[in-house]
Amino acid sequence: GIKYIKDIADALHYLHTERYVHGDVKPENLLVGVNDQINVVDFSTVRKQTAPPAEIFKQNSVLGTPEYMAPEVLNAGPDVRSDIYSLGVTFYRMLTGRLPFAAQTAAEIIAMHQQDPVPRLPEFLKELQSVLDKVLAKRPEQRYQTALEFIHDLDGINQALELPTVNMKTQQIATKEIRVLSDGHMLSTVRDAGRQERLLQRSARKRRLQRAMGLAAIVTAVGYGSYILIDRQYVALGQLLTQMGLIADPRLGNAWTEAQSLRQDSNQGLATIVAAYRRVLAIAPEHEGAAIELASLAADWKQEIATALAANNLQVADTRLEEANSVFPKDLDWVNLNTELMNRMSAERIYTNTQTLLTSHGLSDLPSATAAIQSFNEVLRQAPGHAGAKEQLRVLAAHYADLSTNAVQKGGVNEGISLLERATAADSALPQLDDVRKLISQATTARAAIDELLKEARRLRFENKLMLPAGENAVELYHRVQATDPENVIAAEGLNEITAQVAADADALLLQGELERVEILLTQAQAAALPEEGVGAIRARLYAERTRQQTIAENLSNARSLISAGYLTQPSGENAVAKLREVQNVDPGNPIALKMLQMCAQRLAEAATDAYEFGLVDDAKQYLDLALAISPDTQRWITLRDSWEVTPLQ
Repeated sequence: GIKYIKDIADALHYLHTERYVHGDVKPENLLVGVNDQINVVDFSTVRKQTAPPAEIFKQNSVLGTPEYMAPEVLNAGPDVRSDIYSLGVTFYRMLTGRLPFAAQTAAEIIAMHQQDPVPRLPEFLKELQSVLDKVLAKRPEQRYQTALEFIHDLDGINQALELPTVNMKTQQIATKEIRVLSDGHMLSTVRDAGRQERLLQRSARKRRLQRAMGLAAIVTAVGYGSYILIDRQYVALGQLLTQMGLIADPRLGNAWTEAQSLRQDSNQGLATIVAAYRRVLAIAPEHEGAAIELASLAADWKQEIATALAANNLQVADTRLEEANSVFPKDLDWVNLNTELMNRMSAERIYTNTQTLLTSHGLSDLPSATAAIQSFNEVLRQAPGHAGAKEQLRVLAAHYADLSTNAVQKGGVNEGISLLERATAADSALPQLDDVRKLISQATTARAAIDELLKEARRLRFENKLMLPAGENAVELYHRVQATDPENVIAAEGLNEITAQVAADADALLLQGELERVEILLTQAQAAALPEEGVGAIRARLYAERTRQQTIAENLSNARSLISAGYLTQPSGENAVAKLREVQNVDPGNPIALKMLQMCAQRLAEAATDAYEFGLVDDAKQYLDLALAISPDTQRWITLRDSWEVTPLQ
């Protein structure tokens, strides 16, 4: 690898001593011949360095891409040192297989060349870091002034340092590519000591020749002109600099002052303030004050949303949460706040509709009151402490306590017990209820009425009328008994047994995958006011199963995409086999996962066979070992693997 880069530097040095600037040192112009001779080609862009750099560019009008552009070219035009910088970018990619700076737009890439620090090399290449830091220095005067200086420092590198051969492909190598390159000219990949899966091993390198150095294009740009050519389009210089987020306000002090001023302005939105601090960080990525202010903004915004929710200012909370989500999209706290907001909005809709129902039918209409009690309790479940729901339940409890008292005084003990149950369901803590219970207990027929209710509840349980139909089910009768006699052991035990049976039914439905039926059962249990401990357990199991099924579906979908992209066993944790193993962890024996795993194993085995045929024995063994790790009982692969140990390829 160092030999090639020195050859290129030597060729550039000759060009520079003749007072020429190449201006387009791109990989398409760097070719390796069959005798390992580096050739720098395409001199259509070369210009004599007799005019200022900006004039050189105007004569040149070179097209390119920003990935290899020296930081000063945009303002000062290309010169000898910008050629050396572009060679440094080429060297970095040769070593690592990737560009030092990459983004989605030209402006972003140019900004990264001007601002971002030189990336670190892998540990096994650390001896080259100092050379790379100098060849990619942001300021031209801190860079190598001549290509000979660069060569001299490369000569001082430990010659025993084992470097990867020239890297030309950043995507995974497909099996069909092995066939295409069957003439013996192989592309090489970077070897990093930490990788588990290597496409090409050191033992095979001696048999490979480099075919080309197809790395990427190098951008050139104007100096002081009004327009520049990038990606074959004229772009206004001022517009490009504005897109970069730097030149519009190049001074860090001004950017920081503006951000702090916006923070103090109560009329400014979150997005505006955050954008200002991010402009500071774009100029100085390590700016501690801006980072602290951004974290503080997020914390303050969360507190304001929580305060709005507590005050039931749902519109304010909704507006602020929407803006916060757009500015800090990856903060999981917004998910929890959004869930609370959705619950409160749902609770408000239920509350409003229930008030309308009571207004139209009146408190004394038993079916309407029963529905209202259930609805207001649901409001409190979704929005604990909801003042309106609590007050309406208190009003209902007092109203039905009065109706119960009147009924008992007129000799209607059974009716009184039924009305007392409604009052208790509305607000069991209402002090007036104790007076009603005392009045009922003094009636001579009270004991007989309670015994009759318990007897009828047993009959309904035998007929499996646990929670339905309304008005004739065991749960309602047990609640009536408890309303009159809160310590009644038989009623408490009856409710516990019904809760346990409903939970068992829910578990059976979950095993069958009948989630919608479980949802219906849960709704019925909540409406019947079964003990919250049991109802909460059913709700939790339903949520867990929905989450499990969603996890399975997401992992299967991700695995399909990774298989299509060729990422079978790498990168670690983000590959098809890893996703399918996650499916098996939560759903052992999943038939789709098993089928897809077998597909991965088959592809690895095919790659192993192809690699072996073309002399890549170590790679072949590794691919086949991976296939056997997935499908260890495939006898033909075991036999093939053993044969490669006995009769290695010559």
